Amino acid sequence: MKAINCLRAVAAMLCVMLLAGCWDKIEIEDRLFVLSIGIDSAEEAEHQISEDKYTLSFVSPVVDQIKEGPGPAFRTYKTVNRSVIMSLSQLLERFSKKQFFGHTRNIFFGEDIMKDEKLLKEILDGISRYHEFHNSMYAYIVPGRAEEVFKVKPMYDKLLAPYIAGIIENSDYTSKVIKLTFSDMIIMLENQKGGLVIPKLVPEKEEVKINGAGVLKDYKLIGYLDDQEAAVYNWLTNKAKGGTIEVVYNDISTVFRHYTFIRKIEMPKMEGGKIYLNYNIEAEGSIEEYMMGKEILDNVLLNKISREVEKKIEDESEKLIKKFRQEFKVDLIGAKDYLSKYQPKLYKTIENDYEKFFTDNIVIKVTAKVNIRRVGLIK
Repeated sequence: MKAINCLRAVAAMLCVMLLAGCWDKIEIEDRLFVLSIGIDSAEEAEHQISEDKYTLSFVSPVVDQIKEGPGPAFRTYKTVNRSVIMSLSQLLERFSKKQFFGHTRNIFFGEDIMKDEKLLKEILDGISRYHEFHNSMYAYIVPGRAEEVFKVKPMYDKLLAPYIAGIIENSDYTSKVIKLTFSDMIIMLENQKGGLVIPKLVPEKEEVKINGAGVLKDYKLIGYLDDQEAAVYNWLTNKAKGGTIEVVYNDISTVFRHYTFIRKIEMPKMEGGKIYLNYNIEAEGSIEEYMMGKEILDNVLLNKISREVEKKIEDESEKLIKKFRQEFKVDLIGAKDYLSKYQPKLYKTIENDYEKFFTDNIVIKVTAKVNIRRVGLIK
């Protein structure tokens, strides 16, 4: 019996020793932790060979400077090559550390990349296929060059990448910020045949601003949305959560904060070759600002303010719908998704010529219903 117990003990120890082994370890100090990636088209002066197409910039933390010291908390690495994979290989040839993309938070696309269908498709294909990239990193367009983002020295944060990612995650509280992961970007481009709305990031000396969005059609940048239009885009695509809407009532600036914002689409009729769609919006929230000394706990007054907020939602929404139909001539506001999912037989009849049908034969009406549940803390 004792011999059997000894054999069991030895076997258990051997199993533990085998399980504890690490056959492919890379020491943490030998890793280059890439927190953000910037992609631009290669400028003429950067070309090493005529085939060079892209400039890839990588930002990595300087660990000892994060803990203490006046030096920069992150360092930028830059490569110029003809493809994504070749750029990554070049990085290994120039630096002793092995890059690690498990903590990459952001990917920035320079404006030139977004204006060139061929370059954009090539770079997206390379990033999508590369096994070390993950699809949850946030995507942005940068007017000018993406590498300019890495020159920003944040005023209140040591690290650039978490600072930028933190702003985009505020989309739960402000509807003017559009959140887009790389996987959602690829899905939208495929579903919309090259159509995309991507948040626009503007770098400044000590901060960045998520300021509106870029609009792509057929894999090419065709224009931008401003801050307010970005918020309305979130309303129309049912992506809005928290946010504020300001109206003026009786010459008083009144701020409505919504904590729920729901958009539903229905098709009441098809008549005269036209499809009529209703965008029904329901929002609930509170009055966060009015005028000291003015009584607001009055149902008649609250109903009038609600109607002002509803009117602003309807007017701003219909204005952006008109812009997508007449200026951009592309449906990125949910009508196509609704028709393909809930009216598939009808959609099949217009699918081949949908773009023209959207601009000429789809009539969209927006109806908003606002419920003011609270009026804030009052005396």
